[in-house]
Amino acid sequence: MEYVGQLLTSAVIDLQSKKKEFVIDYTVPPDRGFFRVNPDILYVVREKYLENGVLQLMAAAKMRKEV
Repeated sequence: MEYVGQLLTSAVIDLQSKKKEFVIDYTVPPDRGFFRVNPDILYVVREKYLENGVLQLMAAAKMRKEV
């Protein structure tokens, strides 16, 4: 698990420099009104290799602070 916990942008830059094939999927909270997220800051929360050898990254937005 090389990319879990990293910013998505950092992971994408690294994968592109290594010329690895990858896909990105996104996950969001079920109720957008209750859980406040910052859609501009995405983190890799899961990675796995698909049957065809492509790396799949699951990205989630950072939670915003409640004030």
